[in-house]
Amino acid sequence: MEKKRRKSTQYLPKALILAGFLIILAGILFLKDGSTSAQSTENSPQEQLNEALADGKPVFAFYHSDNCQSCLDMMAVVAQVYPEFQDEVVLVDVNVYDPQNQALVRNVGLMAIPTQMFHDRSGDRRRVVGVMQADKLREALQVISSGQ
Repeated sequence: MEKKRRKSTQYLPKALILAGFLIILAGILFLKDGSTSAQSTENSPQEQLNEALADGKPVFAFYHSDNCQSCLDMMAVVAQVYPEFQDEVVLVDVNVYDPQNQALVRNVGLMAIPTQMFHDRSGDRRRVVGVMQADKLREALQVISSGQ
């Protein structure tokens, strides 16, 4: 009897390891599937820009990369100021090195980063190249959100 019991318990650790592995694999597949479906429903920056301008909304288009110091500095300013205007101004965040954004970068004639473009409700735009101070960004967003 003791032999039979020992034999059945020696397979238990292997079964638990296999079950754990299958659970982890299922979790990874579930998360991977969920993230790709979320990405596919999100509009590209070009689509966001076109949609907002077509609807007559003011737009703040922020062109940058994730690896230049000036861009990182400007990202901090945007993170500080933009939340005050998020209900009034559409933010279009454009990473210039993302392949999906190359046509947009060419269409706007981008020459340097960071570049901020402020589109008013009529679609007229103002371009600012370089890092802006928080008060200057706030002022520019106020101008396009108020329609002045």
